[in-house]
Amino acid sequence: MTMRVAYTMERRPSAGTRACGAVFGRALLAVLGLALLRMSPVRAETATVRMHCGDEGRDDRVELRSVEMADIGDGGLRFVLPKEEIPADARVVEVIPGFMRAQKGDPGYWIQARGTFGRFDQDDGLYVKERQLMPVFGVKKGDTLWYAHVKSWRFDYDFTVRAKDGAYEVYPAFRCDRVRAFFTNLYSDIVIDFRRLDGNRADYNGLAKAYQRYQREHGGVRTIKERIPGSPELAYLCEAPVVRIQTHAAKPIPDESDAKLFFKKGEEPPVSVHMPFGVAEEFLQALKDAGVDKLSVCSAGWQDGGYDGRVPGHFPVGAEAGGADAFLRLVGKAKALGYQFALHATNTDGYMCSRLWNPEWVCKRADGTFDKGGLWAGGQCYWVCQKYAWEHWLPEEMKEMAALGIRGPHYIDVYSATYPQRCGDPRHPCTPEQTAAYQNRILAEGRRLMGGAASESGYDHVAANLDYINYIERDLQLLEDGKQSGLVAGVYPLWELVYHGIILYTSDRWCQNHTRGKCLYKLEKSGDPRWMEGDGVENPRAALKNIEFGGRPIFYTYKFADVPRIKKAWEEFAPVRHLQRELMTRHDELAPDVYRTSFEDGSQIVSNYGETPYLWLGQTVRPLGYVLKRPDGSFFQPAPFVETPGTATLRNRRLELDFADAAHGFALKSIVCLDTNASFVEETGDCGFWEITLRSAVDGSFVTLNGKSACRARRVIPTRGGGYAPLHGKALRSPESLTRSPYARPSV
Repeated sequence: MTMRVAYTMERRPSAGTRACGAVFGRALLAVLGLALLRMSPVRAETATVRMHCGDEGRDDRVELRSVEMADIGDGGLRFVLPKEEIPADARVVEVIPGFMRAQKGDPGYWIQARGTFGRFDQDDGLYVKERQLMPVFGVKKGDTLWYAHVKSWRFDYDFTVRAKDGAYEVYPAFRCDRVRAFFTNLYSDIVIDFRRLDGNRADYNGLAKAYQRYQREHGGVRTIKERIPGSPELAYLCEAPVVRIQTHAAKPIPDESDAKLFFKKGEEPPVSVHMPFGVAEEFLQALKDAGVDKLSVCSAGWQDGGYDGRVPGHFPVGAEAGGADAFLRLVGKAKALGYQFALHATNTDGYMCSRLWNPEWVCKRADGTFDKGGLWAGGQCYWVCQKYAWEHWLPEEMKEMAALGIRGPHYIDVYSATYPQRCGDPRHPCTPEQTAAYQNRILAEGRRLMGGAASESGYDHVAANLDYINYIERDLQLLEDGKQSGLVAGVYPLWELVYHGIILYTSDRWCQNHTRGKCLYKLEKSGDPRWMEGDGVENPRAALKNIEFGGRPIFYTYKFADVPRIKKAWEEFAPVRHLQRELMTRHDELAPDVYRTSFEDGSQIVSNYGETPYLWLGQTVRPLGYVLKRPDGSFFQPAPFVETPGTATLRNRRLELDFADAAHGFALKSIVCLDTNASFVEETGDCGFWEITLRSAVDGSFVTLNGKSACRARRVIPTRGGGYAPLHGKALRSPESLTRSPYARPSV
């Protein structure tokens, strides 16, 4: 800004006047200087732009330029690269401001949209995430955090962290090659807003709250509390875990070696029935009898051809699973039990065996070829253009679904589990942004017709029209399996800090079906019935993560064997389910492996993943456990998620069982010898140590439980009559497997 000052000289002033004028002039210049300083723009910040052009590996070249960013107020900067300035042969455009660089040893971290983060502690490494749940990421150094909000091309960039010789770069890599695969010309400028957070706002909590504020003000997102007055279905959903009947019926999924991947109508393999509608009635009754008072049921595989069988087009109701009349009885049974009942729908996948098969609705690439997905129960999947589907059949089909008596969250597969499909067909072109708009319109219609809407994962382009998702992502699973990049240190609940109290969720694939144990088969296709086979070994860390990250349980099953597992998950969820309506306000690490999660109503949960108890506000948080502090100041501590090992030693012909938690109000299960000649059990205390003598009646000697003796032990609990009753009936084979479990009073 330029300021002009004009002086008019009419006569020469006196000396005194000149002296006064000099003083006044210096003061005036000082004031004007300060004003000029205040009115001058923020110091210009630039971003380095790297453009990888030509054919990768052959004619590869890199073009560099520096782009000055514009001041947008409140410490924000905007980067704009006009589409006309992107070379015609550019494959990738990388944007790297100086404040998104770091050096090994800098205090802080980088963080990706899921909350996956890494510290600046490596010399070399690479982390690339091709798809982003939210269009934000950040870099924290010291008391400052800069975060990026990608305003355009949000579906067309890879989040990248690169470390080389201790120098870090954190940046979006915009994939021009992916855009041009569907559209001849780039259709949007690249726009990114960068904002700075300082002090106590300069962490992942501050980043989450800044983006949440943007979503509530500009993204059409409303909290659960704001939506509940008009949605009794949502109020119920907050207190109910989800059980997805997976599946009523389905065809087997082919693999690449299958000679026939393009099944046409009448040429498909037969439909296998897993849980007929009549059996599903018995299954729901068994859950109610087990004490699961509230449940949201998602019926998958109810349609023509079974799960993923002949879509697009879900009707008629699958005859193999029982047909329409049996299905209506199932819907009525769920309502009679007080359960919510909803449908699983697939709008994005299309197969040649569909009654609606028409090459016109298939998404096309720029060269006119069909855009294909994976192999599923219907055979080779082709992506369905959502613009075409909305204009030709979806509205009427959804009305037909609602007419089945459905009042519950209409579940549409995939919408929130991947990016919106592109369609380059000139008859119905759709950019991913335009497809996202159709997806939101379709979800909103599901809410209107059936009382709610749901989808698979946490991609937030449809956040304004979702009530629940099955899981956020699989980053925790990758971390647990050791499959994350070496640059990754962990996962913070960044997504949860944005959307808890807005969208109901389970935090990760890792946390699904958690009381069933690990999947016995190494596969990722939930349409395969083997995906429902668990090893029965519960992981308390997965259960605790759901609590710490504010999730809720979900089960995919068609097996009655899962009824007690679902009941156990229900019991874990019940004490904290009221928090589903609350915004998550903060998450902090109190000590190594100890975290505090805070909620809008004042509730706090402290979770302990360590091996030793943690003392918090006078409460002992046991290992792999949590303590809930309620708004009224009272505390709740649950039973352990799973039975945990104690120690057993043989000293002076006495087997001593030591359980550290016994001093905190937990009694111990005893053991009995199961050899053919009865042994005796001697109880020497109702808390602390139980000293147990095992004597063989055969020769009078003492035996140990080392897996080699003739004596085995079963877990038992005292009965009211003073005897011992077996629990679970599982044999314990070694001292290391002796277990303890809490109950309210030793005499019960």
